[in-house]
Amino acid sequence: RKICHKTATAKNYVDNKELVCMLYCDYYYEQEPQNILVVADDADEAQGYILCALDYKVFFENFHKLYIPKVKKLSRTEALIHQIEPLFYKNIARDYPAHLHIDLLPVCQGQGLGTKLINTLCDNLKNMGVKGISLSVGSGNVGAIKFYEKLGFEKLKSIFGKAYVYGKKLG
Repeated sequence: RKICHKTATAKNYVDNKELVCMLYCDYYYEQEPQNILVVADDADEAQGYILCALDYKVFFENFHKLYIPKVKKLSRTEALIHQIEPLFYKNIARDYPAHLHIDLLPVCQGQGLGTKLINTLCDNLKNMGVKGISLSVGSGNVGAIKFYEKLGFEKLKSIFGKAYVYGKKLG
């Protein structure tokens, strides 16, 4: 949760730790902890992670049932956005059923750790028979977009020009 909040850039997420963690962290460690990889320093303190949900359909059903009511108490706007999110992913989820979130504190960036996290996750998913993975990235996050494209992710969809959905086939 600390890393999720520290790496948040949108003002409403920087100002509201509970909201950003509820949206982009809590589901994964509460519902699918087996799909989390962590980067730790020499003192065994987490410095970054990759979180993954294996199946969009299962994720959205559980997220809407368990987390949207809590999100609504923190931000009705964010709750609405995340309630309609399945409309944007409906066709994507068929070929890219898994999705990820990755966050690294600045101390870990530029060392190849993000690449190792994504490659390890993709190898694990491929071994489990998952055929594709997707992620969302803000359209202004040029560095992240270059990083994902370097790793073989392709732009699948634009969401009102504010964000892009990227995907990578695994099998």
